[in-house]
Amino acid sequence: MRTLHSNQQLILKYLLGYKDGATLDEISEHIGITKTAVKEHILKLENYGYLTFTDARGAVGRPRRRYQLTNDGHDVFPKQYSWLSNVLLELLAEDLERDGIAKLMKSLGEKVALSMGGKFKDLTQKELVFKINEVMNDLGYQTAIKQSDIRKGVVLEATNCVYHAIAQKHPELCSFDVHFLKKASGMSVKLESCIARGGSVCRFCLTKER
Repeated sequence: MRTLHSNQQLILKYLLGYKDGATLDEISEHIGITKTAVKEHILKLENYGYLTFTDARGAVGRPRRRYQLTNDGHDVFPKQYSWLSNVLLELLAEDLERDGIAKLMKSLGEKVALSMGGKFKDLTQKELVFKINEVMNDLGYQTAIKQSDIRKGVVLEATNCVYHAIAQKHPELCSFDVHFLKKASGMSVKLESCIARGGSVCRFCLTKER
């Protein structure tokens, strides 16, 4: 996540409460800085993809521009829903057989990778490895690249299992990790070590498909 200026954070927080957006004058008055300064911050936030705008024409004069949060702008704010994910996974794991859990997590892993497809496009193989590592860290896995040579096989190690307590009882959940990496990289993926199965790390080995 980008490090935002304190005034940029205040602008986003203010707009969070205004679905229809706010004008430059309104934002300036709320933040307590000049319109020129607000405009500079808004231009940066637009470049980041956090803001958009609509122009509403009144009875007279020029249209009034109202700035609004984009979906990415909303996602800047932390969302504490890991507890909900864990509860849902626990319920699903209790209701499904082992094969059903593995099949569900495979499908979920592939869909998440597809939803992030834009991050993995038009990259060299080496760039792709580093981008996947970056995304895995964003997802909370605390990964590191232990080997990046495509010819020898890429090795990623994760020190954090994002659903550790549940995966200990239902290791089939790890199908998500494997199939996410497989779909994102286009490579074969083998889980050589798993924290949920007693390993010190989750070690993923990625090799080119023959």
